[in-house]
Amino acid sequence: MAEQPQTPSQSKSTLLVVDDSPDIHRLMRARLRSDDMDVAAASGGAEALQAARTSPPAVLLLDIDMPGMDGYEVLRAFKEDKALQHIPIIMLSGKQSVQDKVTAFDLGAVDYVTKPFDFTELRVRVRSVLRIQQLLQMLEQRAQIDGLTGLWNRAFFDQRWTEEVSRCARHGHPLAVAIVDIDHF
Repeated sequence: MAEQPQTPSQSKSTLLVVDDSPDIHRLMRARLRSDDMDVAAASGGAEALQAARTSPPAVLLLDIDMPGMDGYEVLRAFKEDKALQHIPIIMLSGKQSVQDKVTAFDLGAVDYVTKPFDFTELRVRVRSVLRIQQLLQMLEQRAQIDGLTGLWNRAFFDQRWTEEVSRCARHGHPLAVAIVDIDHF
């Protein structure tokens, strides 16, 4: 029996806050507790990359001024990593210059919020990014579903075929495929 396409999950979203200030982490946890989202924290860039690889967040709030890797380096690292590049990143910084904002957007940030920030505005921006992400996931999935049958389409088959051929080659397993013509159903 063919596996039916699934819709994006309605589970709790995880927001990863990357800031060297423990006060920001506490504030985010306290203020977003009622927003049906989990708030994870990282104090620096390397910790954020590791946390995202282990459990990818739905959204990343990223400070620019941090010791070690600054926010721009972290943003660049996320966008260069194929497994992490799809995670939307909102910059959260005390820097208010146009050049800082332009740099963040050029590197791939989806939004830029300056400190001190209004919490209601930040909450709305995070919700907006989450909504856009969910719609993009639905659109991506719909692009792989046949409109007539509701089954996975050729594009999905091609992607899965490539993945399975690679997996079988890697592990030395055999692979078989059956193709059935259903034009006159």
